[in-house]
Amino acid sequence: MDNEITPTQEIRLECLRLAVEFGTQRDLLHPNKLADIYYEWVMQGSLATSPQDNRIDDSLKSAKNSRSVRKG
Repeated sequence: MDNEITPTQEIRLECLRLAVEFGTQRDLLHPNKLADIYYEWVMQGSLATSPQDNRIDDSLKSAKNSRSVRKG
């Protein structure tokens, strides 16, 4: 019998653990619902169409006019 956990199962188990550990009393009645919400949120960033960076234009460059910090 093959008892190895797939990466998808591992992510789902981690989401369930987070739902049970950090959920409210109401969430603990049906932790799988909150775990599914967590799972959907985690997996939405894994799509091929997701941006590579947080910048609007998807560039990896730093800002041209970065804020200066006072010295002294």
